[in-house]
Amino acid sequence: MDLYGALTKIDMQRAFRGFTLSLAFVALGMNMSASWKVFGQVPLREAASRSLMAVDSSFFFDSGLSEPVPVAALKAGMLTGTDPDRVVRIEGLAVFAAVFLLTLFTLKRRFGETASAMAALFLAGNPYMGYYAMQGDSHLYSLFFLLLFWHYFDSPEGGRLGDALAGLFGGLACLSRLDSAWVILAVAGLAWAVKRGELDLKRAGLSLGLALALTLPYLGWQKAAYGRFLHSQEISLRRWDNVDRFGYAPGARREQGPLPVPSFIFRNGPLGPLADSFRGLGRGLSYELPRTLYYKWLLVLVFLGVYAAFVRKKDGLLFLAAAVLLPVLPLAAIKEVPSSGGIEFSYYLQPLWALCALAGLGLQETMEWVEEAAGKWAASLPARGKGGGRKK
Repeated sequence: MDLYGALTKIDMQRAFRGFTLSLAFVALGMNMSASWKVFGQVPLREAASRSLMAVDSSFFFDSGLSEPVPVAALKAGMLTGTDPDRVVRIEGLAVFAAVFLLTLFTLKRRFGETASAMAALFLAGNPYMGYYAMQGDSHLYSLFFLLLFWHYFDSPEGGRLGDALAGLFGGLACLSRLDSAWVILAVAGLAWAVKRGELDLKRAGLSLGLALALTLPYLGWQKAAYGRFLHSQEISLRRWDNVDRFGYAPGARREQGPLPVPSFIFRNGPLGPLADSFRGLGRGLSYELPRTLYYKWLLVLVFLGVYAAFVRKKDGLLFLAAAVLLPVLPLAAIKEVPSSGGIEFSYYLQPLWALCALAGLGLQETMEWVEEAAGKWAASLPARGKGGGRKK
């Protein structure tokens, strides 16, 4: 039997893709099951008061001191009579599964089946995704809508419907976490800076305008209810400022009330934002992001993916990877976690997705390079005789 001839008839890449895809779904199921068992009794943190907000809200934008989408989702889930904490966890796992499926969908169109399956596998096997899904973290909600925004905004084939969908999902991302606006503006700005001749400004304007139109009523409601357009966000910034200045030392006289965004950004002087950003970027790249990625060897594939994205001119993924770091940089240098310093890993869930996507692309490009090199090596071998033996 000619084993070499039999192997060449098998589509190895197709078999590998099928195996990887199956493995990704198994990893997702195992992660969700283990997270439910292990983290099901861990007290909720960010979403702890979301059930009270859901009960008190009377319409979509009336969400209290929180963005409305996670609150509205919980309010809808509570109509079933299920315990609110349980609804938060179920919906968090559902959003995790939706992000997983969206990873397969968006990356397959851009990079191919191998890259999408590998990225989904890396994401599905990440324990931090399971943990924060069980916490009902709003970063997962915004990640889901940001991926949909990116998919339609970066697609040249969407037409008016695609532009409208990009605006709709961009608005929902902002209504899940308002700092998603930085990501949306960065994606659009980087696309304009690099692809000026290719970016249709009218289409981009339609998407961004619709996202703004969906977000403005929420800001208007905050102004009417609290007297400030960004009241809940500025309350959060005050907490961050107090943590940065005083830590958790008992007895410290902490300032109260909302802190305007410019005051927070320039809290350390005119050059403070630049210094904070560099310190935050250095800490994030050296500590939090590798920890959030969990499997350190994936960093090799991430670097290969960055190289492949440059070579293949897959700028869209690089734009998104850079953009999702923007909301993190002003906070990354603050010592929110007393034991290790830095901030909660939940703020790195969106950069984590970008790293998994780059790792999937890096592995696919490496496989194609190895296959091409092996093909050239095989072609360089001397041909065998008709009888399959060598000449004497």
